[in-house]
Amino acid sequence: MLIISIAIDENKGIGYKGQLPWHLKEELAIFKKNTIGKNIVMGQTTYDNLPRRLKDRHTVIVSADKNYTTDDPEAEVTYDLISFLKEHENDEEEYIICGGASIFRQAYPYAKKAYVSFIKKEYEVDTYFDVFDLNDWEIIEEEDHKEFIYCLLKRKENV
Repeated sequence: MLIISIAIDENKGIGYKGQLPWHLKEELAIFKKNTIGKNIVMGQTTYDNLPRRLKDRHTVIVSADKNYTTDDPEAEVTYDLISFLKEHENDEEEYIICGGASIFRQAYPYAKKAYVSFIKKEYEVDTYFDVFDLNDWEIIEEEDHKEFIYCLLKRKENV
């Protein structure tokens, strides 16, 4: 099963100059809880911009560069995202899509669930998750935090 994990501001902004525009410890703790011990999928740029490797997760790095490799023993590289998504969209095992913007856009139609933190503020951003439409989803869980609302979403049938 493919699951999107994302934090978005009030204008669907998700990044600024290759980084998160916010640093919310509570939100990062939810991300960690949702991804620990799981498979995570991210683009090469997102992976390379991490401040450190994400421990206790199997990372699938998506790269267009056929020569790209990693020495991370908990990671693998795939060079064809769409084939990967089609291969795993109906798996019982979870693959959590963690960005960046191009990966989110391409994975969006395949995702069955989403972990979304709706940031209660507008930030200076240069990257958006413009394809996201809350009407595509049913809210399964909702938690109100001081700076964001966290939701577990399930894709509606026939969307």
